Amino acid sequence: MIIILYIFLFLFGTAIGSFINAFEYRLRNKINFVTKRSACPKCKHELGVLDLIPLLSFVLIRGKCRYCGTKVSYQYPIVEFLAGMLFLISGWYVSSRMHIYSVSDLFYLFSIAILIGLMFSLFLFFALYDVKHKIIPNKVVIPVIIIAIISNMIVAAVMHLNLFSSVWLIIGEFSILWNILSAILGALFIAAIIIVTKGKGMGGGDMKLVFLMGLILGWKNLIFAMYAAVILGSVGGLMWGAFAGRIKGLKIPFGLFLSLGTIIAFLFGEDVWEWFWII
Repeated sequence: MIIILYIFLFLFGTAIGSFINAFEYRLRNKINFVTKRSACPKCKHELGVLDLIPLLSFVLIRGKCRYCGTKVSYQYPIVEFLAGMLFLISGWYVSSRMHIYSVSDLFYLFSIAILIGLMFSLFLFFALYDVKHKIIPNKVVIPVIIIAIISNMIVAAVMHLNLFSSVWLIIGEFSILWNILSAILGALFIAAIIIVTKGKGMGGGDMKLVFLMGLILGWKNLIFAMYAAVILGSVGGLMWGAFAGRIKGLKIPFGLFLSLGTIIAFLFGEDVWEWFWII
């Protein structure tokens, strides 16, 4: 049953990845996401079912539009695969912290894994958008911050009532006040960097993204996430510069590394902190 659950999580994740690709394109080009059907960006021909199957479509159409022959960007299968893997990892993360005794336990595992997978996918979207457009879109990050604040309140209520013991196992140490304080202090720290560097180091989008990270991670994992982002950003920046043939004036999408740091901290932050205190 757990293997079937993993397979379903991966397939569901690829569908979310397909949604991320479409949403990124439509948001940037101001295309209505609700009423407009997916179409080829080049010839504008509406896509059929064969063109919309995550991962498989890219193989079936041989990486080209069936109607005009334009090459399809590798972004599409890569993002779909990454989203699938993030949902698969979320299933592993939850199952490693739960004991499965009944069907109801599988339901709790699946539900929590879906929520975590959606959160990971959100940061995948931010990473993609920042890499492509060098910005974190306010139309997405601000509503998500509001949702995160409400979610903190709901989690606090659930943990206070102790309705589901599995929530304690997955959330771990949780404090809504510490999360909000972490978000504020993290955002102020980025604001200070923006002021000192006169906007050359980071931007307002990074500040809002760190605020969101604080609401999700709490103070300890936020520190770890930002530290990981700096390390990854430094290595990534050097590689980026080597690929571009220059370092000076190169703009690094730090939202990518903040997103990576968030996922890493969520998965391994508690273990790293425990190891840190042991040594």
